[in-house]
Amino acid sequence: MGKNALMTQENTSLDRLDRRILDELSDNGRMTWRELGEAVHLAPTSVADRVRRLERDGVITGYRAVIDPGSVGRSLRAVVNLALAPGASAEEFELRLAERDEVVFAAYVTGTADYTVVAECTDAEGLDDLVRWLRADLGVARTESSLILRVVVGD
Repeated sequence: MGKNALMTQENTSLDRLDRRILDELSDNGRMTWRELGEAVHLAPTSVADRVRRLERDGVITGYRAVIDPGSVGRSLRAVVNLALAPGASAEEFELRLAERDEVVFAAYVTGTADYTVVAECTDAEGLDDLVRWLRADLGVARTESSLILRVVVGD
């Protein structure tokens, strides 16, 4: 059995307490062991052991700062669904897409689009620049953009 299969098997055996710990950490990854222990009714050393196990097993893959895009001058957030032109290199597209700071998420997807991209831009002109670059430089044949008006669930 490969490592990924083993991790998947182990991950499905998370108990209720593990899930509560994950919920708490997803809301605040900077909690102290004491704060996390109080939140899930467990001693700080016990909660630390569980978190270390979750990290070791690949359930927790990292921690990050969540930054308000508006505070760094990126007040327009958009979802761009796009289709590559026939013959365009997906590998080159993915490498070049990662170069753009305004791209905060990208996924290869099923359906009528090949990729879904979430971009945080300074304004409509910034989004226009990104879309023009996608078409001119990366072999994108078609784009469909939607502005995000309000986040309901998630970051």
